[in-house]
Amino acid sequence: MADGIQKTGSPVVGSWTPVICNCCNVQTIQPLIALELTENICLETKRWLMSKIEGKKKHGGAELLVHPGEDDDGNLILISATKHSLLKATEVTGLAKPYSNGSMMVFSYNDRANFTDADDVEKFLTLSERQYLVKHELDSVKATNDTHIPGYPMIKLCEGASILHSLQKRRIVLNIYPLHDEEKLNTLTKAWYSQLYRVMQPIDFVRAYFGDPVAFYFSFLGFFTISLVPMAVVGGIYYLFPIDTLAKFVFVAGFNVIWSTVTLELWKRYSTAKAYHWGSLLMKKQFEEPRVNYWGSVSVNPVTGRKEPYWPRWKRKLRVAMGSAPAVCVFLGLALLGMVGFVWLETWAKEYYENDSELSLIICYLPCVVHTLYLNTLSSIYETVSKTLTEWENHRLESSFQSYLTLKALVFSFFNGFATLFYIAFYMQDLELLQKKLISRLIVPQITDQLTETLLPYVCQNRTVRQWKNPKVVQDNEPFIDKIKAQGNLPGFPGIFADYMELFMQFGFACLFSCVCPLTAVLLLVNNVTEIRTDALKFCRVFQKPFCHPATNIGIWQTAFEMLGYFSVITNCFLICISPQVREFAKDYGITTGQLILYTAIVEHFFIVLKVIIACAIPDEPEWVRIKVAQIEHKSQNALKYKLLQQMESTIPDIQTEVNGKRKR
Repeated sequence: MADGIQKTGSPVVGSWTPVICNCCNVQTIQPLIALELTENICLETKRWLMSKIEGKKKHGGAELLVHPGEDDDGNLILISATKHSLLKATEVTGLAKPYSNGSMMVFSYNDRANFTDADDVEKFLTLSERQYLVKHELDSVKATNDTHIPGYPMIKLCEGASILHSLQKRRIVLNIYPLHDEEKLNTLTKAWYSQLYRVMQPIDFVRAYFGDPVAFYFSFLGFFTISLVPMAVVGGIYYLFPIDTLAKFVFVAGFNVIWSTVTLELWKRYSTAKAYHWGSLLMKKQFEEPRVNYWGSVSVNPVTGRKEPYWPRWKRKLRVAMGSAPAVCVFLGLALLGMVGFVWLETWAKEYYENDSELSLIICYLPCVVHTLYLNTLSSIYETVSKTLTEWENHRLESSFQSYLTLKALVFSFFNGFATLFYIAFYMQDLELLQKKLISRLIVPQITDQLTETLLPYVCQNRTVRQWKNPKVVQDNEPFIDKIKAQGNLPGFPGIFADYMELFMQFGFACLFSCVCPLTAVLLLVNNVTEIRTDALKFCRVFQKPFCHPATNIGIWQTAFEMLGYFSVITNCFLICISPQVREFAKDYGITTGQLILYTAIVEHFFIVLKVIIACAIPDEPEWVRIKVAQIEHKSQNALKYKLLQQMESTIPDIQTEVNGKRKR
């Protein structure tokens, strides 16, 4: 892909948009994005869309480079951009880049000479950033004087509406996807997952190719995996040398509290430093356009003054309260029903186990396995239903859509994943059963997930590699186009929501119940070592390359993990309270149940205070990052004052001239 498409000298069929600027005129142009149109697209429609994409901004265009693909009347459009267009978009989006003095500065097009490698756009901007900027410019293409779409006289366009979103809604544009760079992708795979002996991930390379959100996910996955090592060592020691004493439970519970706090606080420092180096820490919040699937009656937006769909908030809130909330409660009820079924099966299995049959050992673990499979199936169904419900709620912004979807998933996953364990621990108070259930929740999903995330990606990878490396022997650019079409035929990128949810469950198992099951961290560590490679394979070869916007951290998931950390204090303290060692200790010293609960609450408050002290003692960002950001903000304020002062000085002579003229009259 790095070779690009050869550029012709004149605007004939099969050529790129002519480039007027000499410094942007290159011999080959690398396509960055592909637009797949509906089959049998009208030639008039395709030419109109291409003219909009390459048109001047003052006329509502994006000033991008377009190529008609294989045929002028085909259903594919390739899009790229000149160096100056990318640099101007970099300034508009507020990306920060390395300055000549070594610090990161928000990019300024007029000051581009002082930014490192600004003359070489491929060094200055990563592949992911270039594709993000082109997508940003595509979304900015607005309808101006167009009342309808050429070739579709019945479809009307609202003035100021995003043309790309309008075409996507009406299925004229079927797919839009960023293109792989085959050379860079092969280099990345060799450095990432192809060689099993590699321990550290090339996170900066991952970020340059896939973008900030994907890089932050893999960075957190690797960070969490490394943080499991101390817990795995402690758990392994207690497993190999069983010590059933009160001191053991107190030590492990205290270690869990400190571990979860230190891990999350150190991650915040690490992610802040990464965000600074990647230039996303200094970005300002961008104004969000409406989602593609947002619909409603046409109205004028009071902020932008443009016509766009409008849906009243009270209707959305009504749908959330009367539709989505009851549906979530139904699934919570199904999870509760599964828990009741598990208790019934466990009671039956214990009775069968007492018969000392040859199948007793298998029967003993059967309820846990069946219940785990039931929960996994219910989670898969709920995932589809929750997305449908959130879409039905008709959120205007993508951020709002993701927030409501994440909230639904967190509520259900917490209940579905931990309710049975809490029931066994605090109602049945059966720590042996809790340990058995926890092991089944750790092992069974690992087997099923690895089968679906390793076997399927391996088959898809072989199919994809054959398509990329052995194209049909045809003339001109057809093999190149075949590779692009092969990427478009891959499944759409599903996002990293499910991957974060899996980490959320793992973090919960580790910090909530590892004092009961010492091997929890060991099992998670083994799983995550393979998870890094299978997820990397999935991103590189199985799905389409994603569009990724700049990000400063892992977002709402940071709060979710921190809430689990505080909840683990309560869980660990009361697991100590119901342990046989504590009961025996209380019996020997005449401590009543009420007194034991009171002492447990005191210890729980002590650990919460300790957790808060540790969190406050570890700053969220390194000192050098704080100083760098403060210096940049100070410089920006001075630059703004200087600019305002110049404007004032330039207007004073005009005002003085006008006053003198009036005096003469």
